[in-house]
Amino acid sequence: MRESLRPRGEALRSAARRIAVRRAEEPDTPLFQIITEAARHFDLSPSEEQMLLSDLLSESTEAPLH
Repeated sequence: MRESLRPRGEALRSAARRIAVRRAEEPDTPLFQIITEAARHFDLSPSEEQMLLSDLLSESTEAPLH
């Protein structure tokens, strides 16, 4: 069993902060790309990544690049 030193949910909160900063600093970078990179960086689960994609892309006019 994998134990994390971070409190539960901290990786998701950190990813959300990173996404917000990158959106402000790099407005021309596709949101989908920013979210997937943050998910990998913070080792989010597939369901956590999907939640970010669903929540943030639904607020945006940007469509995912599948």
